[in-house]
Amino acid sequence: MELTSQIDIDAPPDRIFPLFLHARMDDRLPMAFRFGLPKAVSCSIIQGDGGVGSIRRCITTRGYMDQVIEFSQPDQHFAYRLIDSDYWGQPFIGHVADDIELRPLASDRTRVIRRTSFDAKGLLRWPGRQIMRLGFIHAHKYANENWQRLATA
Repeated sequence: MELTSQIDIDAPPDRIFPLFLHARMDDRLPMAFRFGLPKAVSCSIIQGDGGVGSIRRCITTRGYMDQVIEFSQPDQHFAYRLIDSDYWGQPFIGHVADDIELRPLASDRTRVIRRTSFDAKGLLRWPGRQIMRLGFIHAHKYANENWQRLATA
C-alpha cells in the first residue's frame, strides 16, 4: 500500500533537508498518538555520514525505529526503509519505506512530497494494513507540522 502527503513550507530546501538527518519534534501528544501509535520524539544518524547505507534512528514514544538510507541527494531527495524496531507491533509489519522529495517553489518556499509504502504481514494482514494506513496519515500530518516549525524557526 502507499500513502502520499505534501506540504508547502516557507523555507528553502537547504533549511529542510538537514531535518531528515537530525531533528527533535515538539512535545505535543496529539490524540491519535495516545492510543498506541508511536510518535517520533527525535531522529538522528547513528551510523555513517547520512549518505546511502547510513542508519537513521528515530526515537518514539514506544521505542526506537532504525532505518537504512537508500537514496540521498542533498536538498532534493531522501529515501529510507525500516530495518529494525523494538515497537510492539513490529512482528506484524511486512515493510515500511519512505521517499521524500523536495521541490523548490517561488519566494524561497519548498514543496515536500512524502510517499510511504507499507504492508502488514501474518494472519492479521488485511486489518493490519488499515491500521497502518490510519497511523501513517497521522504520522505524516505530525511530521509535516514539525518540519514546517523547525525549518522556519
